[in-house]
Amino acid sequence: MNTVKELRLCMLSFAHLLLIVAMTSSLSLAADRGKNGKIAFQASYTGSVQIYTVNPDGTDLFQVTDLPATSNIFALWPDFSPDGKRIVFPHDMTGALELYVVNPDGTNLTQITHDSRDHIEPRWSPDGTHIVFGTGGKYGLNVIGTIRADGTDFRMLTTPVWDSLGVEYTADGSHIIFSTQLDGYVAALWIMDTDGKHLRRLSDPKLTASVPDVSPDGKQVVFNNQQNSPGLSNIFKMNLDGTDVIRLTRPEGNNDGLPSFSPDGRKVLFVSDRESPGSLDTWVMDADGSHQRLLIKGGAATNWGVQP
Repeated sequence: MNTVKELRLCMLSFAHLLLIVAMTSSLSLAADRGKNGKIAFQASYTGSVQIYTVNPDGTDLFQVTDLPATSNIFALWPDFSPDGKRIVFPHDMTGALELYVVNPDGTNLTQITHDSRDHIEPRWSPDGTHIVFGTGGKYGLNVIGTIRADGTDFRMLTTPVWDSLGVEYTADGSHIIFSTQLDGYVAALWIMDTDGKHLRRLSDPKLTASVPDVSPDGKQVVFNNQQNSPGLSNIFKMNLDGTDVIRLTRPEGNNDGLPSFSPDGRKVLFVSDRESPGSLDTWVMDADGSHQRLLIKGGAATNWGVQP
């Protein structure tokens, strides 16, 4: 492994490091995204990591992709479009992590980036016109980029001096929240306009926060802590302005990460190694942290779609 790759791996959060293990073994629109639909996740049930979908009750498991095996830790990070009709994900079948879009039934696989630059952790804009993601910058660091869903108008929004990833649109589509080492912090959540302007920090640096997801009503954000830190990761929730921070999980010696709201805002998905040391499962809980239960054994879910 070269020095650049070693540097990037050292700066990954618990959420990203766990993926290595898993893969080797307008306001009114935002306020009501629809009913809870399928959950998209990645798993290696067939010997290679693929995208799957499943109902919230664990029924109707479906394999969406049948792609070449990959060793890249950021491949297959699926995200449903706001209408539930498309899934975006990165894959390195061409040698670099390009972005692809596919229908939930596995048809119409389309590559939308073609620049041989690694693109990771894609998320749709609330209106479905754009995708935001982390992308390889100078010095092996990541910056935040956006692209139209048809593959045009690629833009980089943040400086390559600081490592930035774990990105999400606000529910009204007017801002982007992301985790970064901006200003020299170990990690923190920041918010900016969709053109990269007017950056300001949201989370207390002591939280070392990362991987945010915004509630459908646009009022709250869930995230995990311990980005770039050796401590155990837990799930937190706070208001979109950074106030009223609440800890939702306490796995007692294990790690929780990658939180994601359900479309109705009442549930939160997250991944954990609490029952499968050395591997990942997907759990679900109420949005207040109560009623935590195992949902998907051996799979890492990163998004909960709406009913199309």
